[in-house]
Amino acid sequence: MRYVFLYLICAASALAAQTTTSGDKNVPVIPPDHHTGTPLPSYMIIPPAGRAVDFQQAYDFLRKEKSTGKVYFELSDGSTISNIIEMLVMPNSTLIIFRYNSNQGINFQVVKIEEIVNLRY
Repeated sequence: MRYVFLYLICAASALAAQTTTSGDKNVPVIPPDHHTGTPLPSYMIIPPAGRAVDFQQAYDFLRKEKSTGKVYFELSDGSTISNIIEMLVMPNSTLIIFRYNSNQGINFQVVKIEEIVNLRY
């Protein structure tokens, strides 16, 4: 019985020590599920500050590249924010204030970073 237990510990540590080489060392390798042979789902955690800065930089880039086209944000509720005049990321990077032009004049909208689905032009 002792040998079976020792074998299981060795097998488990050998499986944990296995690594698969990948071209990008920052991308985690997902081992296949041994029961179905399909890869397990993976999740990537991105800090809000990093995501907010990414949106800000992408917005600035698209405005410079597509000066004739309108850059707009798609939100998780299906709405969009377009005709953006200014985009201001709050200090904690969890909220973004959009100043945009509408038929009623200049409006402001505060959006949680997790509600932004996409950025398009």
